[in-house]
Amino acid sequence: MIGITRWGAYIPYYRLDGQTLSQVWGESFTGERAVANYDEDSLTLAAEAIRICLKGENPKTYQGLYYASTSMPYREHQNATLLATVGDLSTDLFTADFSGSLRASTQAFRAAYDAVKAGSADKILVAASDIRLGEPGSGFEATLGDAGAALAIGKESVVAEIQAFYSYSQDFLDLWRTEDQRYVKSGDQKFIETYGYRTFIKKALEGLLNKMGLNKTDISRVLFFAPDIKTFRSLSQDLGLKKEAYLPDPLLNTIGCTGTAYPFLLLIAALELANPGEKIVLVSYGSGSDAILLEVTENIKSPSGTRILAEQLHRKKNLNQYGKYLRFRKLVEVEPLNPFSSLPVLWREEKQNLRLYGQKCRICGAIQYPPRYVCWKCNTRNAFTEVRLNPRGKIFTFTKDYLVPTPNPPVIMVTVDLEGGGRFYAQMTDCEPDQVHIGMEVELTFRKLHEGEGYPNYFWKFRPVVTT
Repeated sequence: MIGITRWGAYIPYYRLDGQTLSQVWGESFTGERAVANYDEDSLTLAAEAIRICLKGENPKTYQGLYYASTSMPYREHQNATLLATVGDLSTDLFTADFSGSLRASTQAFRAAYDAVKAGSADKILVAASDIRLGEPGSGFEATLGDAGAALAIGKESVVAEIQAFYSYSQDFLDLWRTEDQRYVKSGDQKFIETYGYRTFIKKALEGLLNKMGLNKTDISRVLFFAPDIKTFRSLSQDLGLKKEAYLPDPLLNTIGCTGTAYPFLLLIAALELANPGEKIVLVSYGSGSDAILLEVTENIKSPSGTRILAEQLHRKKNLNQYGKYLRFRKLVEVEPLNPFSSLPVLWREEKQNLRLYGQKCRICGAIQYPPRYVCWKCNTRNAFTEVRLNPRGKIFTFTKDYLVPTPNPPVIMVTVDLEGGGRFYAQMTDCEPDQVHIGMEVELTFRKLHEGEGYPNYFWKFRPVVTT
């Protein structure tokens, strides 16, 4: 049996609602969408989803990581390998980037399944995330959401068995971005709905059912890609399944259409509501469609099947200032900064800065971070064992800096006593300044610090505890 064994979902803290956009543009916008913070990009969204997916499990047991996105930070430099490093996966694993289509996530999903089935790997992580931009004032600005998701594919403790795939591929120019285009472009929406979404999703769904000899009544849940709630409702009627087969919340009015992450988020939402024996069909979209048939197993009752997505949907803050959103996405000009960055330093400090390793003194047991030659507690020299830091802790002290340039002032610096030992100094994020206090429980989150020397520089920040 091969299938999904674990999952992780990450929804950014901020939301941009239709009311705010309506006040700015004088048009009618509804719903709300998830907005990544200024220190987040597609890679950090995926990193958070992976960390949630791997919680409580040894990351070294995975033999592959596949990453899907249409908005990867690097166009020439493998993003999946950087994700594997942040997740502390082994170095002897296979990594791959999947891009160029909203269908990239289900293509990566199938590649992972094929690898496990062929025996080239026992366990593979598949992650997807996107931050896609709609032109200011356009419908896309109100519907394109930001999020990340991760699924673990393996043979043991399977919660949803993968039973079949069916793919339909046809070149169809509906949404696009070329090398020099920043915003998502689109053709006529009615034409795209009729000859794109409606045609491709139906062909993939019917092809899968015919392949497996199933009727629509045999399916407990159908999940399909839709760009907005209006199209979702139209397609729901056209597909002709019972009302109970569709998710009560397709996420489009709560976090928006999250690109390559959207199919995985739909699947996670369905699994968090599923019972053993249910058959689920997931249909993606992009120059055709991929349809995947899964059956929920008894393992869905295990403690690992938590309501990760449901919890994050309720943790949010409205981004009521449209100007702040523009600053977050760098849509307004600001004074350029070029912070110092060094490739040799990034390479030398990878383990402490990305994998989050410190040291434990073999004499007195004190935790040191960053690594050092002399123990701060017992003054013993070079008597350390490497240890990965616990990401949670409590604020020991903090300060608010109003002079450092930032899209969301002030910069809050905190010193945190970590659980299990060690003290960590970093910025605070996803938190209002008046909420920060000594003794506050916080956790580390992977974020982008700056783009010194022309490339993303990543490190860890603290946020209020949100993951279970």
